[in-house]
Amino acid sequence: MKFLYTSIFAIMLFAVANLSAEGHLKNTHDKDTIEVHFGNSGKILIQVDSKEDLDALKEYDINSMLEDVKVPTRAELENSKKVILEDDEGNKYLKDSIEQKEFRQLEFEFNSDEDEENDELKITYRPNLNKNKDNDQPETHNGNPKVFSGDRTTFISGMDMGINNFLENGSFPDANNEQYTVRPWGSWYVAIMPTLQTYVGGKFALDYGAGISWYNFKFQDPRTKLVEGEDGAEFEQWDVDLQASKSKLTVIHLNAHFVPMFDFGYRTKTKTYDDGFVQQKTRYNREGFRIGAGAYVGTRIGSYQKLVWQATGHKSKMKEKDSYYLENIRYGARFVVGYGEVDVFVNYDLSTVFAKNRGPELNAFTFGLTF
Repeated sequence: MKFLYTSIFAIMLFAVANLSAEGHLKNTHDKDTIEVHFGNSGKILIQVDSKEDLDALKEYDINSMLEDVKVPTRAELENSKKVILEDDEGNKYLKDSIEQKEFRQLEFEFNSDEDEENDELKITYRPNLNKNKDNDQPETHNGNPKVFSGDRTTFISGMDMGINNFLENGSFPDANNEQYTVRPWGSWYVAIMPTLQTYVGGKFALDYGAGISWYNFKFQDPRTKLVEGEDGAEFEQWDVDLQASKSKLTVIHLNAHFVPMFDFGYRTKTKTYDDGFVQQKTRYNREGFRIGAGAYVGTRIGSYQKLVWQATGHKSKMKEKDSYYLENIRYGARFVVGYGEVDVFVNYDLSTVFAKNRGPELNAFTFGLTF
C-alpha cells in the first residue's frame, strides 16, 4: 500500500533541536542512527551517512513541512514497512529558497495498491503549474491548455433606441434656418440588432451582430416636403395655410456592426486539479463596466416620406415611397459605454445621407440606449 505521510526526513533535525520536555534523544547501537522519542509512544529514527548530512538538515523549515502533514491511520501504518518522502527538486522546504513561495503551493497525490507485498507510504510532489517545454504554457491534467470556462460567446443585447439629427459641415442645420432642420424629439432611431460578445482574453472581447434599423427624421417645419428634382433632392414648403402637423423622412437599412470592447465583467479564477495541474477559469458577469469603439456598415432597403395635416376638420395622411437620391450604402463609427444590462451608444455616419452632389451634405448621427 502507498499512502501520504508527513515529511519525516525533514522533521528529524527540528525534532532534535526543539525537543519538548516530554521527549528525549538517544543514540542507538548504530552510531549513525538517532532515535527521537516524544509523547507517550512517538518515535522518529534519523539515519545519516555523515556529519555533513546531519548539518544539511538545518537548512530545512519544519513549519513548512508540518503544513503538508497528512497522517495515515494506524491500520495503514501497521501494513507499511517503511515511509519514504520524495522531493524531486530538493528545495521544497529550504528556509531561504527563492522558490519557496511557489513550492508552498505544491499538491501531492498517492496511489494505493493493497496487493503489493512490501508496501510503502510514498509521497510524490509535483508543481501546481506544469510548464510545457515548447511553448511554456500551462497545461491541464490531460495535457491540453485551457484558459476559459463556460461559453466563450454570449448573447448580450437585441435593441437600440435613440434620437437622430443631422450635421452639415460640423454644425446643425437649424443654425442657418434650413428647411431640412430636424426636430430631435420625435426623430426616433430604432434598431433590432442581435449582438453577440466573444471573449478574447483578459478583459478584451468583441461585440458583433447584424439587423435592421429605421432612421426617422422629423422635420422642424411640419410643412416640409422632400421632392425629387431633375438634379437632386429638394426641400420645399407646402402651402403656408396648410394645417400640417407632421413631416418626416424614414430610411430603412440592413446593418452589421463590429465593436472591440474592454469589458470588466470578466473574472478569472484558478482551479488546481488533484494531479497538481492548474487551470484558469474565466467567467462572465454582466454586472460590470465596459467601453468600446468600432464600426458599422449597412445598405438601404427602403425609404419613404410621410405627411400629416388637417383638412376640412379631418386628419389626412400621405405616405410616399421613393429613393429621393438617398445614399445606398451607410457606414460609420460606433461608440459604446455601459454598465449592467444597459449601454449608451453613439453612432456617427461617415457616409452622407444623400448621394454626392444630389442633395445637402448631411451626416446623420444617433445616440441612445441599448437593451
